[in-house]
Amino acid sequence: MADLAAEKFITREALETDIRFLSGGFCQGRGASQAGLGEAGMWAVRQFQSAQLLPMEGTLCQTFTAGGHVCHNVVGMLPARTPSYLSHSSYVIIMAHYDNLGVLDGKTYPGADSNASGVAVMNRLIRLFRYLGTNGAGLPQNIIFAALDGKQLSLAGAQDLWSRIALGRLQDPVNGQAIRPRDISAVINLDILGGDSAPIHKTRKDYLILLGGGRFNSLLQNTNLRKGLGLDLGLDYYGSKGFTDLFLNRVSDQKPFREKGVYAVLFTSGITMDTNRESDTEDKINYDVLLKRTELIFHWIEQLLYINR
Repeated sequence: MADLAAEKFITREALETDIRFLSGGFCQGRGASQAGLGEAGMWAVRQFQSAQLLPMEGTLCQTFTAGGHVCHNVVGMLPARTPSYLSHSSYVIIMAHYDNLGVLDGKTYPGADSNASGVAVMNRLIRLFRYLGTNGAGLPQNIIFAALDGKQLSLAGAQDLWSRIALGRLQDPVNGQAIRPRDISAVINLDILGGDSAPIHKTRKDYLILLGGGRFNSLLQNTNLRKGLGLDLGLDYYGSKGFTDLFLNRVSDQKPFREKGVYAVLFTSGITMDTNRESDTEDKINYDVLLKRTELIFHWIEQLLYINR
């Protein structure tokens, strides 16, 4: 069933549609307090609504402030097959930041790869797990999806999400109980996933990097082989211990969770010469490779739901 779901929901057309909108004229680079960021946030709300994600704290839109800006995380949940009122079920968080630099000094920074690509992948995962959750055996864990604001404001969106959990403010929409830090079994961050200009090996543009995978690195490798995807996998940041630590523990949205001992990983295709520049445009996305990356991430998370509880 999972393979049929992947074939149905992971399509080039769907990824193109999402990335083109988020990096296009309406969203204007999605900068803090700019109109384009509001358009992107409302788009995320519509996507969550159409997938029938359950609101957290009574709303899909969680408001916070950072650096003098009013920001909005969009957060919703797919419930597990075992009703959460029977037990305190575990939760997996899948997240991607939707903000970018916006318009600065009259120049627009589209942010197609950073991070319209990650948000587009998350949107496909929402559809895939929604399908699995309502067909067959259902989901073994609750999945919380979060479109994060404030990445460009010192990871403020990720920090706000963690703070709500740490303070007992984020409640399960099924049983009304506070989701505790120990209930989070895994956090998966999707950040910069569409490019091919920073390959692990020069002869391979079909690659994917997982940082922080730890004991589940072999699961990714085995899934890549078993599903016949054949991606060139990197399990550190281009062999650099220092840069691996930088992107895993200091400058990406999984940071607040890792600091508190939560298993949290980053999927990426790496920073490129276009990152944070006007040239980060939709035409730089390698959709053939992005399709494979999305499928591998989906199958890896699907298995993680069963074995990391």
